[in-house]
Amino acid sequence: MPRCTVFTPAWGGSSGPAAKIVRRMLGPNVSFLNFGLSPKLTLMNPLVAIRDFDQSLWLDFISRPILIDGKLQRRITDEALRGVTSNPAIFAKAIGDSTDYDSAIKALALQGKTTDEIYTSLAVADVQAACDLFRPLYDGPGHGSDGYVSLEVSPELVNDTEGTIAEGLALWKAVNRPNVMIKVPATLEGLPAIRRLIAEGVNVNVTLIFGLERYQRVAEAFIQGLEDRAAAGLPLARIDSVASFFLSRIDVLLDPLLEKIAAEGGEKGELAQSLVGEVALASAKQAYQLYKQIFAGPRWEALKAKGAETQRLLWASTGNKNPKYDNLRYVDGLIGPHTVNTVPVETLDLFRTHGKVAVTLEDNLDHARQVLARLPELGIDLAEHTQFLEDDGATKFKEPFAKLMQSIEQKRALASEATVAEQTLQLGQYQAAVDAKVQELSAKNFTAGFWDKKADLWVQDEAGQQSIRAFMGWLRVAETMVGAVPEIEQFVHEVNAAGFKHVVVMGMGGSTMAPIVFKSSFPMGPNGLPMSVLDTTDPGTVRQIEESVPLADTLFIVASKSGTTAEPLAFGDYFYDRLKQIKGDKAGENFVAITDPGSKFVTAATEQGYRRIFLNFAEVGGRFSALSYFGLVPAALYGLNIGEILERAVRMMRASGAYGSVEHNPGLELGVALGVLAQQGRDKLTLIVPDSLSDLGLWLEQLIAESTGKEGKGILPIAGEPAHEPQFYGADRVFVYVGYKTDADVDNRTKLLALEAAGHPIIRILMDEPLDLGAEFFRWEVATAVASAMLEINPFDQPNVQAAKTATDSLMKVVQEKGSLPEGEAPKVRENGVAYYTAVTGKDAAEVVHNFFAQARPGDFLNIQAYLTESEALNESLLQLRTQVQEQLHLATTSGYGPRFLHSTGQYHKGGPDKGLFVQFTQDHAAGVDLALPGRSYSFGTFKNAQAAGDLQALHDYSRRTLRIHLGPDAEQGLRTVLAALQAQPLTASQA
Repeated sequence: MPRCTVFTPAWGGSSGPAAKIVRRMLGPNVSFLNFGLSPKLTLMNPLVAIRDFDQSLWLDFISRPILIDGKLQRRITDEALRGVTSNPAIFAKAIGDSTDYDSAIKALALQGKTTDEIYTSLAVADVQAACDLFRPLYDGPGHGSDGYVSLEVSPELVNDTEGTIAEGLALWKAVNRPNVMIKVPATLEGLPAIRRLIAEGVNVNVTLIFGLERYQRVAEAFIQGLEDRAAAGLPLARIDSVASFFLSRIDVLLDPLLEKIAAEGGEKGELAQSLVGEVALASAKQAYQLYKQIFAGPRWEALKAKGAETQRLLWASTGNKNPKYDNLRYVDGLIGPHTVNTVPVETLDLFRTHGKVAVTLEDNLDHARQVLARLPELGIDLAEHTQFLEDDGATKFKEPFAKLMQSIEQKRALASEATVAEQTLQLGQYQAAVDAKVQELSAKNFTAGFWDKKADLWVQDEAGQQSIRAFMGWLRVAETMVGAVPEIEQFVHEVNAAGFKHVVVMGMGGSTMAPIVFKSSFPMGPNGLPMSVLDTTDPGTVRQIEESVPLADTLFIVASKSGTTAEPLAFGDYFYDRLKQIKGDKAGENFVAITDPGSKFVTAATEQGYRRIFLNFAEVGGRFSALSYFGLVPAALYGLNIGEILERAVRMMRASGAYGSVEHNPGLELGVALGVLAQQGRDKLTLIVPDSLSDLGLWLEQLIAESTGKEGKGILPIAGEPAHEPQFYGADRVFVYVGYKTDADVDNRTKLLALEAAGHPIIRILMDEPLDLGAEFFRWEVATAVASAMLEINPFDQPNVQAAKTATDSLMKVVQEKGSLPEGEAPKVRENGVAYYTAVTGKDAAEVVHNFFAQARPGDFLNIQAYLTESEALNESLLQLRTQVQEQLHLATTSGYGPRFLHSTGQYHKGGPDKGLFVQFTQDHAAGVDLALPGRSYSFGTFKNAQAAGDLQALHDYSRRTLRIHLGPDAEQGLRTVLAALQAQPLTASQA
């Protein structure tokens, strides 16, 4: 409603004749502010207008849905809501009477948390999220001691001073927000706790105040706490407190007594009738007069001079419970400066439409005094009744709290029965060696040492051990992220409310692998956004994404752990430039950063006005980050239930010994099997999956190859290679099938049986549903770390990745100096527009290619490096190449698009054993396809070509066997030409 300011020539304030006339003319939505001799009237939303009178409205309700779906944020933004209060009854309704918290309860239960610990974790997470929403108000100018969210100590501590102090301090520390208030009951035992907590610098909301005498003692405890703090030389500024005076319950208790006396007639009956419904408001008005007296005079002024702020009165229990009364009597009738009114949702909404905004708190003070003074004439001892209300109030909080604890306990018990995906190992002749190793490690208490991050399980040099200890944060990151779910889901609702229609995740390696898996393994969830992933500098792919999304309505996530990775920074700069052309200085609204704390990217993203910066965990390496912000923020935007994904991960943590000894540790058993098999020559982990899990191999490739491929050792994941008959495989394979119990997947499972019968080791993992991928991420992270321990290598470094980066950087310097890449060596053969570069010789393309493959030895593998614009036609042709090599040479085959694989299997290519035959495909980028990079002297195409040349140089430096094939401008036709040369005659290999 528009704001209208009216000045009247009459006097009398908000209750004067002019005010009455204006109210009749304009309706109830008029507020008055005395300004000189003229009342100032404001026509506006009462929720907003009430701020003109220095009263703050807080909401007496909290739940996870309103934190996530934007409702609380809208109330803050549109309705001037200034804070939130909670209590055990509110949490009992939010948690116990809904399924909103079930996944979090299960995840916490699986961690071995007690019922009390689960409740505290849930409540703390909600309060943290609410505090974050109110933080701009708290930090902003003229906050007026607002922006607070209250969290109450356990009602079981109502008569326990020391317990209240301990829990109050613990909750203050757990929430870790300056704008939280810890609620403490105003019982006699609570008073010293209030004093101590204030002295410790804790903001306190004193609850369950019903009487004036107790209110005075509460205010005294607050002042004494400030004096204690001042005596200790500690600052008093920004220590806030409210005294919550409960109102409607007073009338609910006394009105029946007064009505009974009134029914008896006579003078007492008339007096009693005149007091019906008056005691609560009278108590509030008298409390306010006491407030003005207490926070005045020399004693208070001395504290005020040191920065102290008064303890405001907060009107609580303001929802009307008597149908005879105006539903807003405890709101309209208690408006006054420097006070707070916390109201339930229904009352807040009613006040928006029917509230009457005027200063009323000091109206009819004489009448208020008379109401309280005359109660004794009727034999009513107000102090006795308010003590009853205090005792009854504590009980009313205890009962729903006990019910809530029972509900959580039931859900906790069910969670403890949750299982993980079935894993079976059929290892044939290798089974005995694997079983013996598992028993050996169990006897040495390997699992306990693993969870204690004992780095000597992997390597013995001090530098290596320091590196290992620094990157073991992934072990517990799923636990941490359970608490971050409300924050992420709240962000998702913000993005949806802002009207975004698409998400593009931009990064390399571990920053994008999990989002790729989520996108291909799940259907888009409710309220999810379509998602694209950009992890290549190929200009054709960049252009495809640009042309396929609505740029102005697309959210771009720039994901880089270090904040210095060249590719994601280039992606970010390119699309930021595009958005700036559309939205100008508001371009940053379309961007999100995920990076480590302290990275240079944080500064850059802040300067460019990014919508959000998610700070991940420095102790979590990129390839181990699927269950961190890098994986879960995109998953949530795609509409997935990240709470359930994390719950499955925590199940696997529990099964892997995170919370005590376990009889069978699936991650340990899998890791030992892979390690022992690799040591015995079975070092090609061949992943077979149904089509619905096809991209899981991309994630596993990076995790396993980059973790184990170093010091001439390693396990090579083989992904995307169709299952074949046993005769086409060498003796270097171990087969792992990951699928679903309900998916027959007949062809793959039939071939697995044949492979098992032929003596190949087979590992099967059967999930119930896609959500179980949360558990699989963790299973494989544990297995990779354990296998690395078997190989005695550090799984968390990547010492050989830099080689390709260094070579690329050298080439890019040439580009910046001379404008183009240096000319390379002449091709051995140029035929039908395709050029072949390799150390081997031949009279034509067919001979060069066949001579290259003749170098193959048993146990070798083919690696195809496709620096091409991905297409279905190219995928089919590359698969034909892999199949021919597998069938004719019995080699394991891998294939990846560049530069993606540089951040995946690239480490294995240089640091692993010299068993690779590397075939690199490159292409020309037409002028109409290539894209300039803003602020740089080169294009995406030049950058990509430099990466290809740099990686090839690095492979040469490590004496790897390479064949580069340049396909020209038409990559699909060029590749068909190469296949024709390959198929001219069967491939043969060396038997050495």
